[in-house]
Order: sequence, then structure tokens, then C-alpha cells
Amino acid sequence: MKNNVKKALIYTLGAVLLLFSCFYMYDFYKCLSGFIANGFREAGVMLPMVLSFFLPVLCFLFFFYDFYVKSVHRVAKIVFSSVVILWASVNLGFIFSNISLYASNNRFGVYDALPSIIVHFPYDMIIVHSALILLAVFDILCTLKTDTPPAIFIKSFKQNELFRLKAWEFLLLCVLTILVFVFSGASLTASFTALSNAFYDFRYVFLLLWVGLIPLINLAYLVVKPEKLIKSKLGAGLTLGTGIFTNVIFALLLLVFELTYPDFMVHIGKPLFLIAFSVSLPIEMGVILGIQAIGTVAMTVKLILTFARKRHG
Repeated sequence: MKNNVKKALIYTLGAVLLLFSCFYMYDFYKCLSGFIANGFREAGVMLPMVLSFFLPVLCFLFFFYDFYVKSVHRVAKIVFSSVVILWASVNLGFIFSNISLYASNNRFGVYDALPSIIVHFPYDMIIVHSALILLAVFDILCTLKTDTPPAIFIKSFKQNELFRLKAWEFLLLCVLTILVFVFSGASLTASFTALSNAFYDFRYVFLLLWVGLIPLINLAYLVVKPEKLIKSKLGAGLTLGTGIFTNVIFALLLLVFELTYPDFMVHIGKPLFLIAFSVSLPIEMGVILGIQAIGTVAMTVKLILTFARKRHG
């Protein structure tokens, strides 16, 4: 298979898995917010759902590092795959122990608000977890026998060092990525289910973009590292400057809307800020502002260092 075709396939697969991860992280977030709002009651029913939706996201992050950053050491790969098999098996055990309740809720449309693929919970997670177990077993076998045709074929698809991230950088970015996936999933879901709010208040479009686009942009800048990818001083400067400008503009718009209509988030933001409305604290808003602040500071420092190195180099 030609190298360009392999690249196209692995990039397409990565994009699809990224989209699914956003939806599953949003499902995790929605189940967790419901669990919190319910006073942490019915843990035997809610925790299997929370843990089920989180596992595919962890697997995506592992896949991303192994295929796009650096091949994972064989011992770490075997350990992670073993954890996936155990985690997925336990989740399936809990799902089947509550299957009558889950199936009944499914019939009544209780889980229709959880974005999924073709079928809703619990059937989607039965399919996904079964697939994860099979893939984890396959990964262990390929790791133990690296000279087999399947192992060689899988290795040929890897695009290592596409993103130049150190291990500690990636681990820190994983925390940020999980938060960004929540907001991206919430924005995508709300754009499908509650976009009509924009007809009542145009600020809803701003909220959708602020929640879904701004955290993702900041994450992309930190992962891609345009200051190293772009050779031109002008190109790197413009790219970093655009990121800083975007953060500043959205922060100013948020300030203007808050000053002119202080209750606008209360009136139109519920589909996007579930935990905030559950505990009456602006948690998600604070997290997004924190991501903006981190991204702006990081891009500003990188912009200064980029021009300084170019000048002295």
C-alpha cells in the first residue's frame, strides 16, 4: 500500500476517533453531572455508565501517542492493553447485571440525549467494549510477536514524530484534552439539539463557538507547536498572533455580553453547562477561561521566544 494512502487512512481514522471521543467524553460528563445532581445516589447504576464512556477516550489518547508521537514501549503497551481488557470486562459485567433496567430506560428514550453511534446505551457500550477487548488482545499479540505480518502491517501505518511532544508534555496535555473533548462534545450536541435557541438570542451562537471552538483552538496550538513547525518568522508570528487575537476577541465579547446582559448564560446556557447548573457554580465557564488564559500566555511566550531566537540566530 502506498505511503500517501496509508497517511490518508490513518489521518481519517484519527479524525473519526477524535469525533467519537468528543461525544463519549460529553456522555461521561453528562452522566457524571447527573450523578452529582442526584446526590451520588444509585452508584451501582450510574458509575458503570460513567466509567464506560471514559474508557474509549483513554484508548484514543493512547492510540494518538503511539501512532502520531512516539511508539509506546512494549511493556507499557502490554500493561495498558491488560488494563483495558480488565476495565472493559468489569464494565460489561456491571452493564449486564443491570441490563433489564438499562434496556427499559433505552426503550423509553432515557438515553436518547447521550450522543452515540447507531444505537444508544447500553447496546453501544456493549459493542464498543467488546471491540476494545478484541483490539487489546490483538495489540498484546502483536507486541509479543513483532515479526508477524499483522504486527508489521500495523507498524507501517504509524506516523511517529508527526507531533513533537515529550512524555511529560503529553501527560499534561491529556488533562487539557479531556476537558476540551467535554466542551467540543457539548457544543456539537447542543448545535444539533438546541440550535433553535439562536433564534431567541443571537448570543447562543457566541456561546456555541466559545465552548466548542476556543478550547479546541488552544489545544491545537499547544499540540501542533506552530512556532517549530513553521520555518518562516513571519508565518510563525502570524499564526501565534492569530491564536492570541482570537482568545482576546472572545474574552472581550464575553465581557461585553456579561456587562450588557448579566443573565444571558442563565437564560440560554443550560444545554452547555450542565454541572454549573447542577451545583449553581460557574465551573465550566471558569475552566474555559482558564484554558484561554493558559493558551494566551503560552502563545505570547512562544511568540516572544520565536522572534528572539530568529533575531539572534
